[in-house]
Amino acid sequence: MLSCPKCGKHYPSDIKFCPEDRTVLQADATVAVEIPSDPLIGHTLDGKYRIEHRLGGGGMGTVYRARHLLIDRAVAVKVLNKRLVEEESSRVRFQREAKAAGRLQHLNAVAVTDFGESSEGYVYIVMELLEGRTLREILAKEAPLETARAVSMMLQASAAVAAAHEAGVIHRDLKPANILVTQSAEAPSVVKVLDFGIAKLAAETLDDDEPNTLTQIGVMIGTPRYMSPEQCNGHELTPASDVYSLGVILYEMLTGSVPFSGSSPLAIAIKHASEYPRPPREIVAAIPLELENVVLHALEKNPEDRPANAAEFRHELLELTEKLGLEYHALILSPDIDALRVAGVESPSGRLVVDISRLREGRMLSSGNNEITLVTPSTFSKTSAEKTQPKTFSRMEIGLGRRRTVRNVILVSVSLLLAFGILGLVAMRSWTAMPATNVNAVPSPDSSPLPLPSPSPTQTPRPKPSPSPSPSPSPSPKKGGSFLNKVGRILKKPF
Repeated sequence: MLSCPKCGKHYPSDIKFCPEDRTVLQADATVAVEIPSDPLIGHTLDGKYRIEHRLGGGGMGTVYRARHLLIDRAVAVKVLNKRLVEEESSRVRFQREAKAAGRLQHLNAVAVTDFGESSEGYVYIVMELLEGRTLREILAKEAPLETARAVSMMLQASAAVAAAHEAGVIHRDLKPANILVTQSAEAPSVVKVLDFGIAKLAAETLDDDEPNTLTQIGVMIGTPRYMSPEQCNGHELTPASDVYSLGVILYEMLTGSVPFSGSSPLAIAIKHASEYPRPPREIVAAIPLELENVVLHALEKNPEDRPANAAEFRHELLELTEKLGLEYHALILSPDIDALRVAGVESPSGRLVVDISRLREGRMLSSGNNEITLVTPSTFSKTSAEKTQPKTFSRMEIGLGRRRTVRNVILVSVSLLLAFGILGLVAMRSWTAMPATNVNAVPSPDSSPLPLPSPSPTQTPRPKPSPSPSPSPSPSPKKGGSFLNKVGRILKKPF
């Protein structure tokens, strides 16, 4: 007996992968079962790619770390399940899909560099080797994710899927295990989407033999928890099917759980086709209402009610991101070094310190948009039926240089008026405080009158001698001084 280390369920020894979560089954601790070794370890495919060790696996194949012997470079090699390419027609379809995936050149899609078939019958695809964690590993430890982080990852993933839809490729198996998040110290997290075109090959192969792909063990096409209702029912798929899968992934990133789960793939498929998901805000109340509407729009049962393709879904998400002011990272929108230098300053140590607000303002002014959208706080608290339309205001062009000149002239004029007013007040007070005395009067030494002796009747008064003429003293300076002296002293004092 084998058991799944993730869900704990037991399966027969002929099953290698858990049908629920695609985890490699392990031997039961109570039964000694010998696990066979991988025959490809140490093997060289086509004399070029030496297999070093196993990285992971699933229903469609196993991924190995290998080394390109001719150029001595580490690569990732995915060896497809022989069940998928055992016929000649299947191999032809595989080559067609591999060419389509190889033509997909996008920064958020894993680059396919080679494909072929070895002499031993192994059909393989060679891809760039990336260091990072899958979104499944991140969600297992950190879910639910913060809103801005989840939206940033989904913007990158949907950009890669949109490029595939434009090239005519439908992924068919979008899930967290097929989304790789690379992280480095020099750049923000970069999302890479894996396995473009392979699921279509597997679906066409099984359609010839097995009508029910949900119950096929080991080669299940698509993961039921992320499959669209039309994919569960076996209907013809359109790019809207990938949009549904992206909506499920975003739902799980925001809430920490998938919309539908069950004890079997068939039970999950029935829920996808008949039940409506629980609103994300009932699970995590901090999710913005507008973001919840975008997620539920992508999870509509009818494909015609969803965004037609990943480009339309990403456009809705990007508009909402700009409206809410969320920080996000998109490789196609990264500013160049010139824009960063304009929005930042260089520190004494030589580092460039960037002002995010100035960078946003510069990007908005260079985008050619002539309107500013104002979002009122009441918009976030109302329901979708009561939401008010955002108000728009025309942008005004203001000449900053002329405005500064007028302001300087006004300031100088006001300063001069205040100075003259102060001088006038001081002069008026000085003038009113001056005593009204005669400048020609000679002050006596003692201003108090002296009593004169009364003449006796027997004594005749002697004539008073006339005072000798003396030079008249110069008038003494007044206490307050003249008006001109006051003004002179005021002007000498600094303001």
